Amino acid sequence: MTSRIFPSGSRPHRLPDDEVITVARSDIRAITRVEVDGAVHHLGEHRDFRRNEALAGFLPEQGRPSLAWVRLRDGETLAAHQHPTKSMILVCKGSVRLIGDIHQDLVEGDVVCVPPGCRHGFETRAGEEFHGLSVQFEGDGLYENEDAARVRFTEGVTSSLAELDELNEKLLQRHTRNGLFNLFASGRLQREPELRQRFVDALYVWSGYFQRMLYARQALVVDLQLREQYAEHLREEFGHDELLRQEHGITRRVYDPTLEAASSWFVNQMHRANEAATIVIVHMVVESSGQVFGEATGKIFKSPPGARTSYFELHAEADDDHRGIGRDYLRGISAVQFPHLLTVCEQAWDQMDLIHERIAALALAE
Repeated sequence: MTSRIFPSGSRPHRLPDDEVITVARSDIRAITRVEVDGAVHHLGEHRDFRRNEALAGFLPEQGRPSLAWVRLRDGETLAAHQHPTKSMILVCKGSVRLIGDIHQDLVEGDVVCVPPGCRHGFETRAGEEFHGLSVQFEGDGLYENEDAARVRFTEGVTSSLAELDELNEKLLQRHTRNGLFNLFASGRLQREPELRQRFVDALYVWSGYFQRMLYARQALVVDLQLREQYAEHLREEFGHDELLRQEHGITRRVYDPTLEAASSWFVNQMHRANEAATIVIVHMVVESSGQVFGEATGKIFKSPPGARTSYFELHAEADDDHRGIGRDYLRGISAVQFPHLLTVCEQAWDQMDLIHERIAALALAE
């Protein structure tokens, strides 16, 4: 028994049946895009093993498994798609985010198992790179014949900023029916000083996390124009937690695991989400919530004539302008990003609703 290495550029006409062979990754022809149903879709870098004669001769035809190297560079996306065969993707190097039917961050060594027909795709964030191995267990490789790819792309065709706005408005209206707004409408905050104090004590927890969210977002922003807008936003919001503490004499530190977890979700997303997703989280969701919150509480916590504007009145006045930050950036992004942003929007509103429900529950607790 002997062994042999086929260097880059080498193509054996007949695969030896009694020798160990090696094939360089660069010797497997790469494709970077594919046309499906008249639309061109970006693949990152895809190297099907059967595009190399030596590997094609070695892989069995019975059952006909298919393997391909896949790669996404900094900020690249493989849009969500479906195919008729089960697939397994191994993260060999780097990290990537799984999108489609589920959204999950993946790191080196993780394995994704995709049944036939399930929607899945991958996206990398700024500074992130992903190398993986894609395996199918029967039939031709997904892109083995690039003129007849065995996939159907499902995202990025119809989603748009208008659809995102529509979803955000729908979830905002749902938000105004949560337990905290019911408490505002009850009039109890005006009549019961102890309940009122418990409310501001609990609100102070979220107010602190809101400040931390803005600090993290400012530290990590990449786009220069957004950096300037975010800096102005931070200047306008800076110290509002301290203003709340001073105005209402907050001396008690409230600890509630659910409130802490939901509030910290927003801070964590500043470290994990891309630029477009942070705009959705901060400006479409948090600032929209802040505006309706300020309008409701500004009537309850009105400053006396001649006094400085209160914490609550500030939010009623400023948050409508803050909702518009980042709109130009969202208008310029690729359509393939919007399906993921719809999911981000839903997740952020779920967390914002949870924060309000916990503040209401803590205020009402005797």
